[in-house]
Amino acid sequence: MSDLSKSGVGWGMSSERRNDTSHDETLDARVGKEVGRLSGLEFPSANERYTLGKLLGKGGMGEVIQARDAQIGRDVAIKRMRQVTEHATARFVREARIQGRLEHPAIVPVHELSLDKEGRPYFVMKRLTGTTLQHILEAGEASHHTRRSLLRAFVDVCLAVEFAHTRGVIHRDLKPSNIMLGDFGEVYVLDWGVARVVGEDAPAEDQVGETSPGKTEAGAILGTVGYIPPEQLRAETVDARADVYALGCILYEILAGVTLHKMGQLTAAFDDYDARPSLRAPDRDVPPELDALCVAATQMESEGRLGSARLLGDSVQRYLDGDRDASLRQRLAAEQLDLARAALVTKPMDTPAPMRQSISDDRRRTAMQHASRALALDPNATEAANLVGRLILEPPRETPVEVEAELEAMDVVNLREQARVAIIAFLIATAFVPILLWIGIRDTTHLALFAGASLVNAGTATILVRSKRPVSTRMLYLIVGAGFSFVLMTSRVFTPFLVAPGIAAGILLSFCLHPRFGRWWVIAVLLAGGALGPWLLEYAGILERTMSIRNGALALHPENSDLQMPAAEIGLALFTLTLVLIVGAIARTTASTLREARRIAHMQAWHLRQLVPVV
Repeated sequence: MSDLSKSGVGWGMSSERRNDTSHDETLDARVGKEVGRLSGLEFPSANERYTLGKLLGKGGMGEVIQARDAQIGRDVAIKRMRQVTEHATARFVREARIQGRLEHPAIVPVHELSLDKEGRPYFVMKRLTGTTLQHILEAGEASHHTRRSLLRAFVDVCLAVEFAHTRGVIHRDLKPSNIMLGDFGEVYVLDWGVARVVGEDAPAEDQVGETSPGKTEAGAILGTVGYIPPEQLRAETVDARADVYALGCILYEILAGVTLHKMGQLTAAFDDYDARPSLRAPDRDVPPELDALCVAATQMESEGRLGSARLLGDSVQRYLDGDRDASLRQRLAAEQLDLARAALVTKPMDTPAPMRQSISDDRRRTAMQHASRALALDPNATEAANLVGRLILEPPRETPVEVEAELEAMDVVNLREQARVAIIAFLIATAFVPILLWIGIRDTTHLALFAGASLVNAGTATILVRSKRPVSTRMLYLIVGAGFSFVLMTSRVFTPFLVAPGIAAGILLSFCLHPRFGRWWVIAVLLAGGALGPWLLEYAGILERTMSIRNGALALHPENSDLQMPAAEIGLALFTLTLVLIVGAIARTTASTLREARRIAHMQAWHLRQLVPVV
């Protein structure tokens, strides 16, 4: 006879009742007939009560099947053995009885323990719907659960475990896969298969062996590697603090997003480890109170751990309720403030300038981070607030490398805006060639060169606008060279002192508005040379003179021209008007860009002044 039969468990009746059933069966029949008469129901026999459905899961020795309880009219889950052995049966029965005696909302109730037709033990439980904590943690941000909701569920788990401890039951295999969050806010602690009752003799199957990561097997190390405390790995008798250790590991995983110990390494719990989640996951903003709880719950020696699961759960609940450990936060804030001050210590001046610049940027950034953390930990810390305010409102003595890169990017944007205006300007200059022929300029060679110079400048501006690469020095030289050629041809067509000086001044203005063009006076000399070069060649007798003094008056007469009034006046008026409009458009575009940049900077400064006190 199996252990289960010896224990008096069967299909709805004990073995004693099966030996003497004459009176009880008559009584049961009378009761059944009376209930049926009153309710109009017919009750199925024990063997017909459950209709099995799909397999929900299985392990090494057992499986869980969905079923329909025809007697009550509800869905249930049936856990039954797959391989019946003496030790396995004893463990199975103990699991059902332990789980059944723990009547708590977070512990799955057991409805029945019995044998099936083939003599295999099974017990019937409430059918659960939900997701295990392990799956939620693996999903990460894809899960709809927030850290706060997981902490609330963790508090419920702690209370359920504490309830079991008050009944003398130690779970010994707490882990995320044995915690389920229901679809309607329920929380359940699952799998009491290796639980132990304090005061009872150790079960025969409690023996040390090898086990796979994440799995719990009979005849193996009881528990799951990664959540087992050192004393349990040493096969020592454990108490409730073994469950506290596992709960601390689970809390760590909720906060850090990774496990405290590497899964599958039996020696992990004996290695030196720092149980502060903030160190492994600094980007997750772990509160110092919860940091300290993880450390307190996962001490290597059980004597140094938190005393109970309730204490752990209550501490997390106090955090959720808004209570903060003021003294702890003040101490941590003081430490962060000291680190901020240390980061601002001046580096020796014998350091090379580029390295000194980098060190200065890093130290200021580090000081800002530590001071901000100090203020976040203790909002009433005046010194931290003053330091944050000073660092935010006072600019550094040297421009940080990142700021230089941002300014350079803004310069490139401004340059391309100017290039768009330049495209239009040089295309208009090309369109003036027919007008020049109309007013009497007959030097077709120079007019063709003038049009070509205009198109070259429009082309370089187009390349600058469309290029996605940074503006190179070679490109800047090409732009300056194209501008020089245009001024040169303008000087030759209109004489050096008529139109060319205005063109040179307009081009120089657009160049000077962009700092990437380097020394402005070099460009000014170059453009002035483009305007005055033909005059010097005329003065040397190489070119024909286009300027003379007649009867005390200055006379300008372009080469090969037949200027007629009023066409010449109209053409020059249009050229003057166009030149003024183009220079104005370039200046206005640059001024708008600069004003927008100043507006953004002042808006940010205004916001910062509202955030920190003025010192």
